[in-house]
Amino acid sequence: MKTLPELLRDRVAATPHGEAYSQYDRAAGRWQTIDWAEFARRVAAWQRALQKESLPAGSRIAILARSCIEHICMDQAALALGFVPVPLHAIDNPESIAYILSDSGAALVLVESAQRWSQLAPLRARFPRLRRVLCLERTEGDGIVWAEDWLKGADDAAIPAVPAPDSLAAIVYTSGTTGRPKGVMLTHRNVVSNVMALLEIVEVRASDVFLSFLPLSHTFERTVGYYLPIVSGSRVAYARSVKDLPQDLRDASPTILVSVPLIYERVYARLQENALARRGWRLLDYFVARKLRAQFGGRLRFAITGGAPMPLAVAKRFQSLGIEVLQGYGMTESSPVVSANRPGDNDPATVGRPIPGVEVKIGANDELLVKGPNVMAGYLNRPEDTQRAIEDGWLHTGDQAAIRDGRIVIKGRIKDILVTSSGEKVAPADVELAILADPLFAQVCVIGEKRPFLAALAVLDRGHWARAAAGLGLDSRAAAALQAPPARRFVLERIRKALAEFPAYATPRAVWTTTEAWTVENSLITPTLKIKRTALEERFAAQIQEFYAGARH
Repeated sequence: MKTLPELLRDRVAATPHGEAYSQYDRAAGRWQTIDWAEFARRVAAWQRALQKESLPAGSRIAILARSCIEHICMDQAALALGFVPVPLHAIDNPESIAYILSDSGAALVLVESAQRWSQLAPLRARFPRLRRVLCLERTEGDGIVWAEDWLKGADDAAIPAVPAPDSLAAIVYTSGTTGRPKGVMLTHRNVVSNVMALLEIVEVRASDVFLSFLPLSHTFERTVGYYLPIVSGSRVAYARSVKDLPQDLRDASPTILVSVPLIYERVYARLQENALARRGWRLLDYFVARKLRAQFGGRLRFAITGGAPMPLAVAKRFQSLGIEVLQGYGMTESSPVVSANRPGDNDPATVGRPIPGVEVKIGANDELLVKGPNVMAGYLNRPEDTQRAIEDGWLHTGDQAAIRDGRIVIKGRIKDILVTSSGEKVAPADVELAILADPLFAQVCVIGEKRPFLAALAVLDRGHWARAAAGLGLDSRAAAALQAPPARRFVLERIRKALAEFPAYATPRAVWTTTEAWTVENSLITPTLKIKRTALEERFAAQIQEFYAGARH
């Protein structure tokens, strides 16, 4: 079993002049590409500077920066010296970051900007083991060092460590939808086994180009969008931002796209609007399909989706337009991939078959259990949580599932099943996905645990709401208009139409709406864009109380 540094050394030796990474240089106004030999030289410089810090073996190196070449240079340098990367989400809130820096015992942190560090500096007493703060932008702040100056200060050759396959390769913190995030300890064996298994089921070529725009704090991106291309020798282009994504897709012309369903859902919503405008999908296909493929760069062989359920209608629509979307399933604790659909063997109603080397079975309460070399070493500082999560080598996923003809069908989260006061059981994620298929809705949270009926909190798309409000004779700019009886009736009717095939008890009977997005910054979604149900119920407690005031049935 090889380790992650060995995978990189093998790649550099095999194709030193092959294209490795592309990144947009804003100062020069153009994309710049480096080969594997140049990347190795840059990693060596980071190794030399990092070794000069004289940190003990196994030290935690936190990285609070966007996905970029500098990020992965630090990641590779830390791995080569036997340190443990702790990737942090670049837009996570300061309280959460401070907790992770403390819990992981980070000795060094690389931040993207001085402004980002200024948000953390007042919390400095919470993570006393931090010895060095580096910044990717030029700065002269007290206690913070510009990374370029830091890199110039080390001339001696670094002496790489020889990490064992079972030594830690990362501590990746879970999103923490209901509480403090947990540090998932992943070993070199965990990650490398996952990468190698993926290469057995999907053909990835040296000529392939990945466009990376998911955060490297997400295990899905780390394994599939970062380490896998090293083994295959593919080039990775780092997108500038979500805002620039349409242009970056055209510039990079990726052949493989790794994304969460949200991106595909947004495109699908626009397609629906065009379909209505053109009165039919068939006409849309004729006029738009070729243009749509061009918007993805024109060379896409297939797209990979994970991290959240993919609405079946969305996957089928993309397939009909000539873009195959391969849905997989996994979790941070499994490095992350457990199963995946394959090109030519793609059933979008499922999350595919288990990848090679991974076993699955259905346990009590229809819970999916997973065993394999990809299963984590445990949760950092949480032995009791680790014992509950892994029993006799089997990882408890917390997801209800069925296995049909060798394929896994995910039915929902065990903990997310709502049980109304009348005893009806509802998977809120299924209801929310169906509602979100209507482009009027940007975000939705369904509630109703131990209550007489379901209700919904929803964020409306501003553009769609403006058009709807005009039709209702309301001023969309007035916050009160959202709660006016005609608006509530209109929104509930849209919800009922979206849930036409659901049982009556699974259809919300009350709704409260806003156009203010739930964000990481306001602590209502996680860095991986999952809604925080508990936080939402606390934030909108008064509105929820209004739903059920006087309800006794």
